[in-house]
Amino acid sequence: MKSIFFRSFLLTAALIFLSFLTLGVVFVSLATGYLADQRSKQLDANANAILNIGGFGFNGTLLIIDKNFLPTLTAVGTLSDATIFVANSNGKIAACSETNCLHPGKTLPDSVIQNILNARNIDAHALSGLLPDERITVGRAITSRTGYVGGYLVVSASAAGQSALLGGFTRLFLMAGLGVMLFSCLSAYWASRRMTRPLHLMGLASRRFAQGDFDIRIPKGRSADEIDELAEAFNAMADALQKAEALRSGFIANVSHELKTPMTTIAGFIDGILDGTIPRDKGLEYLSAIRSEVMRLSRLVSGMLNIARLQAGQLPAPRPFDIVDLLCRTLLSFEGAIERKDMRVETELPEEPVVVLADPDTVTQVVYNLLDNAIKYGGAGGQLWLGLRKKGGKLSVSVRNEGPDIPAEDLPYVFERFHKADKSRGMDKASLGLGLYIVKTILGNMRESITVTSGGGVTEFVFTLSEGKR
Repeated sequence: MKSIFFRSFLLTAALIFLSFLTLGVVFVSLATGYLADQRSKQLDANANAILNIGGFGFNGTLLIIDKNFLPTLTAVGTLSDATIFVANSNGKIAACSETNCLHPGKTLPDSVIQNILNARNIDAHALSGLLPDERITVGRAITSRTGYVGGYLVVSASAAGQSALLGGFTRLFLMAGLGVMLFSCLSAYWASRRMTRPLHLMGLASRRFAQGDFDIRIPKGRSADEIDELAEAFNAMADALQKAEALRSGFIANVSHELKTPMTTIAGFIDGILDGTIPRDKGLEYLSAIRSEVMRLSRLVSGMLNIARLQAGQLPAPRPFDIVDLLCRTLLSFEGAIERKDMRVETELPEEPVVVLADPDTVTQVVYNLLDNAIKYGGAGGQLWLGLRKKGGKLSVSVRNEGPDIPAEDLPYVFERFHKADKSRGMDKASLGLGLYIVKTILGNMRESITVTSGGGVTEFVFTLSEGKR
């Protein structure tokens, strides 16, 4: 199978060859026409000069040639490398420029006479009966003072000199053209190789990716062209794939761990009941623990399904609703948990309704998870704060609690799946480490943002919503 490099180089070389071939044909055509035109103008000037010298006369209608003019005719023919014929009105040659002229008595072809009378160009082979080779020929009528055409002057030069000159030009052009073509082909080879090298590396990298190796990268060039942009995009894709693979591996490890712990607990309790290790009078107590672990598994599976739905972007259509009412109702649903931890609740909510454009169920889930997280990790007797602020066309909802700080090194990861800043919370049966990840995913699908700050015993989550109209 032909490679892109081979096709690119072959196409470039073919274009270069065709360009030089076309240029050569045009050059030869123009040079031939130019040389013929210049030679014809020179012969035409010679013919006019001969007529102006005045070596011709008339005796009535008979053309008379001055014998003293013949050396001049010979000199002009020699200097211009041309053969000059003088013919009478019947076309019979009376004199020529050759030293030993053998043409007198011969007749000019009728086509030559007609072309002279009609002021047309004379064909290159019109004098083939008199002169053997291809010629450039011009002619003039010799007229009396009364306008009578008493004879004809024909000046003819061989085209061999022109052909030799044209051949020299052509050879020079071919030599220069071959040199330029060779340089162009080498340049095209280098350019094609340079252009296709990143593509070749991308092919190798893709095969490495298929084997699970995401470490290879494509070196970026200096020209910042489309190939370099593609290489940069390919490297960005490789970074994303490597990150996704790391997340996938961590996700599988976390899921395995989260599933293994309750399953091991359930299996241990059941085995203890079956083999009698656990007394029968305590069976109900351990069955209650088994039920708790089963519920934890159910929550885990439900959370995973919810994450899959959110990652697929399956959100209900947005509609306007009162966010103040939603925040109040969600906060009231935690009344029991707040009382058990003896937390102080403060709110900063507008008295009038504030309309947002979103799905109320998904926003409720966001607020619920944030309040649940704040109450769960807030200190007993501490403060829980819920606020809503308006800024431009955006709304900011804040959930703040007093309690242990989230370590600074853990802040960038609080929205990751199964992440728990307090490692001791890994034994917390109620926490799956999915709540904040679900919050981040929901808000991301809504094209909204969420931030977290923690310090001085206060942790605050702030997310945005788009203000709407009823």
